[in-house]
Amino acid sequence: MRASGIPPTDPRVRKLAARMDELSALFSGGDRTISEGVRTAWREDPGALSGDASVQPGQWDSLTDYLDAARGGSK
Repeated sequence: MRASGIPPTDPRVRKLAARMDELSALFSGGDRTISEGVRTAWREDPGALSGDASVQPGQWDSLTDYLDAARGGSK
């Protein structure tokens, strides 16, 4: 959706981000500190989380910014 130019405020994007957060809550047992830690890790060491050592920090920032905006955050 981001690559297609759909704004993060679009209801479809917001629904997707909300579903991702629901799955994260199931994975983390609802512990928000774990979820925040995972989000931080995606920004700081995405290669470790993705299993793709070629992914460098900052490479996925535009995607995480887009998802944060869909959640009602900035950008």
